Amino acid sequence: MGFDAGRIHRGELIAAGGGVLLLAALFFLPWFAAGRPPASTGVPPVSLDGWQALTTIRWFLVLAIAASLALVLLTASQQAPAIPAAASMITCVLGILATVLVAFRVIHHPGLSARSGLFVGFVAALAAGYGGFVSLRAESSPFGDPDAIEIVPIDPARPEPEGRAESTSAGRTAP
Repeated sequence: MGFDAGRIHRGELIAAGGGVLLLAALFFLPWFAAGRPPASTGVPPVSLDGWQALTTIRWFLVLAIAASLALVLLTASQQAPAIPAAASMITCVLGILATVLVAFRVIHHPGLSARSGLFVGFVAALAAGYGGFVSLRAESSPFGDPDAIEIVPIDPARPEPEGRAESTSAGRTAP
């Protein structure tokens, strides 16, 4: 079981980029600022990053980050598509859940003013969920992107190849 970077496609890269951006936003960017104190005090407003401000939601964000990064590792290290497909589904669901939870905080932040980290976190969570979706969609087809599959119509005038019998619904060959 080796690491093959050639197995990593666009969906996994989008999910990993969203996960890394969400990780950076969660710990290093200000998400909220507490109400401004009077100007006479000279005290700057208190800025909170995502980890400090989001007490419950932060755990869902951490799960979404872990799933998006694990998706890349599993896709590159597994030869069978079952485990990466399951990881794609988990990343998609957790990314959508993280997006909804951050969107709620974008809309509802009582007593606090929103800062740039909140919006970067929203876009990053959305990217992680979308990357999981793109990865899952690519894994569902053995040919990669289902839209890129060429559809060739069957010519009804052409006879069936020799030795090929029509099968019935029970799986037996017709007489």
